Amino acid sequence: MDISRISEEIGSSAPEVRDLWKQERDGASDEERYAGLVGGIERLIVVFAEFLRSPESTETFSRGGATRALVGEIAGYQHGLGRDAVGVIDDFMALRRSIWRFVQGRLNLSELGGNEVAAFSGKLMEASDWVTEAGLAAFDAIVHEEMQEALGQAAATDLLTGLPDRDLLSRLLLPRAIDENERLAVMVFDIAGFSESVAAGEVAYAREAISLLCEVIVGTMPETATCGRFGDDEICAFVPGVGGEDAYRLAEKVIEELNSGPGDFQIDVGVAEYPTHGSGVGDLLNEMLRALKMAQRVGGGGIVVAHRRY
Repeated sequence: MDISRISEEIGSSAPEVRDLWKQERDGASDEERYAGLVGGIERLIVVFAEFLRSPESTETFSRGGATRALVGEIAGYQHGLGRDAVGVIDDFMALRRSIWRFVQGRLNLSELGGNEVAAFSGKLMEASDWVTEAGLAAFDAIVHEEMQEALGQAAATDLLTGLPDRDLLSRLLLPRAIDENERLAVMVFDIAGFSESVAAGEVAYAREAISLLCEVIVGTMPETATCGRFGDDEICAFVPGVGGEDAYRLAEKVIEELNSGPGDFQIDVGVAEYPTHGSGVGDLLNEMLRALKMAQRVGGGGIVVAHRRY
């Protein structure tokens, strides 16, 4: 009996080794993620059995990047389950102990030659060290990426309304909306006299006005809409599957809601439609703002839809 017999026993009994691991690392509240982690651990046991059969070391053993990808997948489940770095290490240490316990229980190591036992023990330690190091690196990368995304989202989110800001709207959200929809209404709501109120020192009024406008727009728009703060006194909305006429009626509902509430301010609205008024982000936003300027010139809280292009 040699090390190939040990590898065959481990590979053919991966579910049993997995269950030994679960005895140490059971009890996660998120059943779906925990099931994914358990499945990844079982596949990793099979890979370890393959590594035992190979004469290669961890530095030369290659499966075309599949092993590192599997470790990255496991790291994703670990992160989703709320593991920290210590929890990641504990998962892989428990796996090493489970493999050793399985081999001790299944095979009589005293009947094996000293070289075979030493070879198995050495490869187990080598694999355990590698997977722990690779798992921590993958876990750290996920945490770092999440932190970067959170920082970017915080920087691109308006603090007063909690909505995406103009840069995020025009750089990411509107291009994505255009790509995903054959028809799209783009609307911008502007508070009349906002700048004058701020200049006159009525900051509290201005903050209340933009907050109320945001609340009414978000509450009026369909669930499929994306809303964001477009400027100091402007809220923008993208509404998939809606044309200019329907967008006009949505704007009327916003104005009606505002007039029925405590707000005592007027808004002007500019509306453009994709692809009627522009096939790209720049053209669409220009037409929307042109319609808004026309509404502002008319005054009195008007709604203007961009002219159809021919």
